[in-house]
Amino acid sequence: MAVDGSVYAQPLYLSGVTINGGTHNVLYVATEHDSVYALDADTSAILWHVSFINPANLVTTVSPADVNCTDISGEIGITATPVIDTTTHTIYVLARTKENGSFFQRLHAIDTITGAEKFGGPVVIHASVAGTGARSNGGTLLWDPQLENPRAGLLLQNGHVIMGWSSLCDVDPY
Repeated sequence: MAVDGSVYAQPLYLSGVTINGGTHNVLYVATEHDSVYALDADTSAILWHVSFINPANLVTTVSPADVNCTDISGEIGITATPVIDTTTHTIYVLARTKENGSFFQRLHAIDTITGAEKFGGPVVIHASVAGTGARSNGGTLLWDPQLENPRAGLLLQNGHVIMGWSSLCDVDPY
């Protein structure tokens, strides 16, 4: 099964999914090229594919040089393992992009049957917490979408998607 980038996220599997009028065993694969594929697990056929980049409009993946870390080689896009909500037919995916020199991390809710964005998404991730330390400003620690590494798999708990981040290359700031 050829895809357009490296795969760091765990592929996810659902059996008996009706797509394009047929019933398929589906392997959902997310790549560092900011793509998600629904692949027929039995035939390797691509059932649908979505990409979160648009190079013509300067929306690209993040390069290791952008984050001063080469733990992930080539390009950085979708690293964290997505999570699937089988009751709503939704796969939640956290994608990193560089857009006109600015960095973003977005939570996408993608229909597992069609590949279409759902729920008016995506949602841009923003966060801060009271405290002092590296990158703090006025008693607030700011979350930086360029430097925060979404390595942990996503978790769906009681209708909420829970995400975790780490540092890049295991160096400060954490």
